[in-house]
Amino acid sequence: MLHINAALLCAASLVFSACAPSQSWPAKPVRFVLSVGSGTSPDVIGRVLTDQLSKKLGQQFLIDNVTGGQGLIASQNVARAAPDGYTFLYGGVGLVTDKLLFKNIPYDPERDFTPVAMIYETGTFTIAVHPGLPVKNVPDLIALAKANPGKYSYGFFAVGGPALWGPWLTHVAGIDMLGVPYKAPAQMLQDAVGGRLDMVLGSYTAVEAMTKAGKLRVIGISSPQRIPTLPEVQSIAETLPGFFIGGTGVLVAPAGTPAEIIRRLNREIDPLVRDPAYVQRLNAGGTTINGAGTPESIAVYLKELRELYGRIVRELKVQPE
Repeated sequence: MLHINAALLCAASLVFSACAPSQSWPAKPVRFVLSVGSGTSPDVIGRVLTDQLSKKLGQQFLIDNVTGGQGLIASQNVARAAPDGYTFLYGGVGLVTDKLLFKNIPYDPERDFTPVAMIYETGTFTIAVHPGLPVKNVPDLIALAKANPGKYSYGFFAVGGPALWGPWLTHVAGIDMLGVPYKAPAQMLQDAVGGRLDMVLGSYTAVEAMTKAGKLRVIGISSPQRIPTLPEVQSIAETLPGFFIGGTGVLVAPAGTPAEIIRRLNREIDPLVRDPAYVQRLNAGGTTINGAGTPESIAVYLKELRELYGRIVRELKVQPE
């Protein structure tokens, strides 16, 4: 009988220890590491979510902007972090493009990260032109570019997957324009407003202020459908059927993070990203969200995204750096 009781006590202690991480978590601040700077669209969205999590769970959740290295530094830091539930990567398309664009990266996105929750599903990029450019929509732009090969320039954010947006657009449209890479959107917008660029490819959040001030004009968006904020602006797919490319926001944890913590954080995030105010704020900028998903559904989503960008890289004949 004593042996049976000891076994039961042992089993009970194992059950308790398995549950303990989730019950006591979070006991200190939690970091969501992001590879782009403050004020960018992912940063703004992420801070809305972390503020809500902080209020809900009574512990500080914060965005930690770790920029540089084409976004690889942030991912590497999280891949090497202790899997204790206090460091997460708030990743984007780099989760699927890093292995495609770089020969040697110090981590494996599939092996070293575990999906946690969707922060947003699809982020739209816009084509915003200088007001002096004589185009009103995507067909106008394509016609102008075809009549003047190599004459016009566009700026783009050259970090990870977004660096493919411009080349993919010009490839599908069959036009020749000069792509100018930028490490930060502020300088890119300044050059566009100053006339040193003919247009920029960036999120609506990035170009919104300049657009409202009349310093830039949005003529196309990358989402499959038009967005409520810009109902008069055509989607690129209206001119180039099937065209789609965009950003995403996915929370992942270092491999080995306790499953109980991952499930707990997923449950806490889901109602927050379904909140009408959050959804409306995202939709206003052409960004979509349909709940936090599950670790399993996110893994499938990332696999599909990996296949999409794999096709883009192959068709563009991009050589890994």
